[in-house]
Amino acid sequence: MGTVMTGLLMGVLLARTVAGLVAGYSSWRVMYVTAAVLALALAATLAKMLPAETAQARLSYGQLLRSTAGMWRSEPVLRRRCLLGALGFAAFSAFWTTAAFLLGGFPYHYSETVIGLFGLLGAAGAGCAALAGRVADRGHAPLATAAGATAIAASFALLYLGEKSLIALIAGVIVIDVGVQAVHVLNQHVIYALAPQARSRINANYMVAYFVGGAAGSAAGSTLYAAGGWAAVCAFGGAIGLAALGVCAYDQLRFQRALGQRGSQLTPARNSASPRRAAESG
Repeated sequence: MGTVMTGLLMGVLLARTVAGLVAGYSSWRVMYVTAAVLALALAATLAKMLPAETAQARLSYGQLLRSTAGMWRSEPVLRRRCLLGALGFAAFSAFWTTAAFLLGGFPYHYSETVIGLFGLLGAAGAGCAALAGRVADRGHAPLATAAGATAIAASFALLYLGEKSLIALIAGVIVIDVGVQAVHVLNQHVIYALAPQARSRINANYMVAYFVGGAAGSAAGSTLYAAGGWAAVCAFGGAIGLAALGVCAYDQLRFQRALGQRGSQLTPARNSASPRRAAESG
């Protein structure tokens, strides 16, 4: 998962650089045409290259939707990881939505081309996705998630200073991308272990929450920038990071409490396969 997410996040972040270059030398409309052509080429490639897949569940489409909602209700770990994902992407979107306003105004006055180059800084942090996957495989997902949430909160202190300091801004960009990407990969590592036979439905819950958070963060960021400037955006992002840290602490507390309640009732097989699911779901 970490390897796959490294590729995805590199694409997301480097797209900003490409878009800035295209818009700087032609028009932003050209970028939309380019994106449409690339999407069609991708569709053709996927149709040809993707392997056949055996159905994991013999359910109608309506039953699949109902069972997807049922997983949300029955899996407390999924709900908390969805919240963490939504918070992380909200912070990420709030920053990147308003970064162009900051960089295009005083004191930077950068062109669209230069603003797009800031995507390269984020891509430098994308390599942490694979590292986060390896850390999770070694059983350190809770601690690593808390570290990622801490990075998100701390990044906005640097970004706040970045209003007047380019070095602080660059450092903040790298730190926020590392934090958000690490939390995202670790979330997926945890939730996929909840129900291996239903990963698509687990992922559906998570990605809906993730992009709702991203959309809300983008809307809030632009609104706050218009009302209170860069300081308001950074205060919002820092608060989101602290909220994510609170969710991490609560998640670990619930896990430890549930594990203690079950005690010796847990079998070795269930412990090794998914201790968090065994402890909390019984």
